[in-house]
Amino acid sequence: MRTSELLHFAFRARDPLALGRWYADLFGAQFFVHPIMSALGIVIVKLNHPEAVFDGLLEFWPWDLAWDGEAAVFRKIEPRPSPTSYGHAAVKVAADAPTIRAELDRRGIAYRMEPRSTGFMIPVVDDPEGNMVELFPNVDNMPLPGKALCPPEQIDAALAEVRAGFAELTKNLKPEDGVPLLLFETHAQQQQ
Repeated sequence: MRTSELLHFAFRARDPLALGRWYADLFGAQFFVHPIMSALGIVIVKLNHPEAVFDGLLEFWPWDLAWDGEAAVFRKIEPRPSPTSYGHAAVKVAADAPTIRAELDRRGIAYRMEPRSTGFMIPVVDDPEGNMVELFPNVDNMPLPGKALCPPEQIDAALAEVRAGFAELTKNLKPEDGVPLLLFETHAQQQQ
């Protein structure tokens, strides 16, 4: 099966309604009110595609609710919230990066510019619960690096090769300094 687009994404949230409001405000979106899910405390924000009920949704689930797929029922559970809430979503915004930054500045929303490829920076914000939101400027495609896609039967060998290269490149890094996303690209530039 091949996918053609991501339809929705769900986050656990300490305060689903507050988080839903934040996203609705950020993206000028509406709430999708489902007669069962909403009554149980799941807050759903409809980002786009008003013509398609399952498309363009962000769901914010309370910590005391779980889906039992075998029985096809929601179940109340003992809440076990994580001390840190860290998920992330990426959305394509119909604007260029300077326009997105100007809008974030106008709204007083803190952001940072992060690399996603050599020479490609995107605005990134954190929601009120610490989830990262990547705001990809109006970009559909970027060239994939060589060997980026791997058939399932070759994954073990591909991971072994990547891990060996990673170990070599990180052997002199201090753990407290972290690992740069563009480590391989930076190393290749230094070799030139």
